[in-house]
Amino acid sequence: MAKVTKFCSLLHSTCGLKEAFEGQYGANRSIPSAVSTRWNSTLRLVEAVTDLDPQSLNTLLEAQGHKGLCLSAREWSQLKELVEILAPFLQATDLTQGEKVVTLSAALPCVLSLNSHLNSMLNTTRHLAGFVKALQKSLQRRFRGIFANVRMDDSDSAQPAGDLPFGDMVYMMSALLDPSFCFFWLEQDVLAPDEVKSEVKEMIMDLVLAEARKVTILAESSSGEDNKDEEPPAKTPRLFTGYRKKSKKKDDHVSSVKAELIRYIQVCSGEEDEADCLVFWKRNAKVFPRLYLVAMRVLAVPATSAPVERVFSHGGLIMRPQRARLSARTLSSLIFLKCNHSVA
Repeated sequence: MAKVTKFCSLLHSTCGLKEAFEGQYGANRSIPSAVSTRWNSTLRLVEAVTDLDPQSLNTLLEAQGHKGLCLSAREWSQLKELVEILAPFLQATDLTQGEKVVTLSAALPCVLSLNSHLNSMLNTTRHLAGFVKALQKSLQRRFRGIFANVRMDDSDSAQPAGDLPFGDMVYMMSALLDPSFCFFWLEQDVLAPDEVKSEVKEMIMDLVLAEARKVTILAESSSGEDNKDEEPPAKTPRLFTGYRKKSKKKDDHVSSVKAELIRYIQVCSGEEDEADCLVFWKRNAKVFPRLYLVAMRVLAVPATSAPVERVFSHGGLIMRPQRARLSARTLSSLIFLKCNHSVA
């Protein structure tokens, strides 16, 4: 890694090396710079270097007087393995830090898929087996709540899954309500017996049904139409009549939401291409009206704080020392326009 980063630094600061590099690989070929606060930029740097021909690169370095930066066959193989190991992590990072797409639903599938990826890498890696084991252990510890919820936590801790990091059930519900993931992650990446998978599936469906009841209550209370569908009172009231009516209405609602949920899962299973979450729910809002309300409530949560951090970055660029007399209202309006200028 030290050789690669040194080579990149020289490439961007030395005219002779840059001209020789462009003469060897073409003017359109370049190596991206690494940003110290962004691990993915370093990975892209290493990936760009490993895409080059090793022999021609070593010849170029020797000709430019940088023989100490030449990579041996073992070092080249290690870098190739490193890129192969971390490439899915790069994809997961990009997927969960978007601003104009649903990100929360990708959190749980990404974590479980990365765990499966590391399991497979343990059987194929030659040089970095220790790194893979440490990375997998760190992943399982960091997202312990997710692994506990899908019954993949091997620890004997009596702590409830909801109190563990990323143990909130919203990660499971959001994954189900995204047609790109639905229950596919449960079938592919949950390393557990079929009985356990069925138990987890039923639990998630019950969570969605419970959330649907909450959303319905909120919608009814806000619209002021709580009693719109109630039947008129009987002329001769009977004991427990109100209880039976209320219970019947609740059961009808649950059954209708459950029917929508089952139909939704069938539709997702029949989709040949990966569906865009927002487009899917916009197109099927009337097909799954109750489930649509749950999806809009759950999927609105961002997976990471990256979008919020970008807002603060925009604010720092706008509120410069030369513009220190901006009022709070003007600053708020400028930040809003900056962050939403591309919204159609």
